[in-house]
Amino acid sequence: MVCFLALVLDWMLQRKLRDAGMTASTALVCQDLESVKAVQVELAGHAFLGRTAPQGTAYRAFQTLYMARPPRLQPFVVPKTEA
Repeated sequence: MVCFLALVLDWMLQRKLRDAGMTASTALVCQDLESVKAVQVELAGHAFLGRTAPQGTAYRAFQTLYMARPPRLQPFVVPKTEA
C-alpha cells in the first residue's frame, strides 16, 4: 500500500511541475531538497535552527506547489526529557 501511495504522490508532483512549465523530474527536485542543510546554533542563551536556502529546482517547486519555504532562521525549542 505504501508503494502505491508513493507512486501516486510522485505522479501528482510530476504533473504539477509539468503544468507549471518545469521540465525537472521529481527525482531531481528531491535531490535538490536533500541539499538543504540545517544546523542548531545557540546565541546569547537562545537556541535557533538555521537552514541553507533551497537551490536549483527545489525553490521553484515550492513556488509551484504554493508552499512556504522553510524559514532560514527560526527559534528552536529543545524538548525536555523526563528524568
